[in-house]
Amino acid sequence: MAGPLKPLLLLPLLLTACGTEAAPLRTPATAQWIDALEQQALADGVSPQTVHAALDAFTPDPRVVEADRKQPETRMSFAAYRHHIVSADRIREGRRLMHRYGSELATLESRTGVPAALIVALWGMESSYGGNSGDFEIVRSLTTLVWEGRRADYFTVELIAALHILDDEGRMPSDLRGSWAGAMGQCQFMPTTYRRYAVDEDGDGRRDIWKSTPDVLASIATYLAAEGWQRKLPWGWDVTREGAWPSDLAQGIDVSRPLPEWKAQGLKEREGTVLPDDSLSVSFLRPDPEGAAFLVTDNLRALLRWNHSISFALGAGLLADQIGKP
Repeated sequence: MAGPLKPLLLLPLLLTACGTEAAPLRTPATAQWIDALEQQALADGVSPQTVHAALDAFTPDPRVVEADRKQPETRMSFAAYRHHIVSADRIREGRRLMHRYGSELATLESRTGVPAALIVALWGMESSYGGNSGDFEIVRSLTTLVWEGRRADYFTVELIAALHILDDEGRMPSDLRGSWAGAMGQCQFMPTTYRRYAVDEDGDGRRDIWKSTPDVLASIATYLAAEGWQRKLPWGWDVTREGAWPSDLAQGIDVSRPLPEWKAQGLKEREGTVLPDDSLSVSFLRPDPEGAAFLVTDNLRALLRWNHSISFALGAGLLADQIGKP
């Protein structure tokens, strides 16, 4: 494979004051940059037909540039995030869909070991159960992000993976739609993730994470199972403690201790049920200094491979717990 492209300056990209229209200049430098990108895709084995259809007429999408430059700098507290994610509406719809797709989810849970409620929870978190998966054209969005240059190497890999999807599945660039940052379909897979884990569960010959609910659910389960989800092991427990919290409790996903040691510190499951009576190695997390606390297993690490955010991983587990309640 050819080496990563060197990002060019964004001088040729002109945005209107509102940032919603593009008037890019097709300068010699622009043409040279596109040619270099096309050569890299060709060297990786993408067909000339796909490369030219996808990239010859490229113009940057100003909405993508604006979104990338306006990433939030302030951190939402976990309490606020939890309130937003584990909402009554999301729980109610998740339970309805658990019932509607009960047979399919039971098959997936048996095959992969991933709980049905967690599959549904991730579906809900990523796209509101398919209601909000994004309508950006993925190839254009990724090419714009390579052009902008902030993470050019990463987005070049994802772009070339998207071009391979067009080749492998006979799709047009307009078929691949999702978020401005390149995440596709109802489960918001990046192109490299799609190529590894997307599943044609309904047997129609296409791995359709845009319109096929069976494909979406099976792709979620397949991803988590492949990334280390352990059958019948919980993600963790929402815990509490009577009295003040000791100042010397070791926190962090990389700090594991046998469960009896945590219980000896007075930690107990918040809802009053008994924590397992075994020597399972778990970690203690308290995302807000004065807020909720959790003991988590290796399965939370599998969720962190889905999304590197501790808040996201905990939110997925907590939402799944609520969806899965009788």
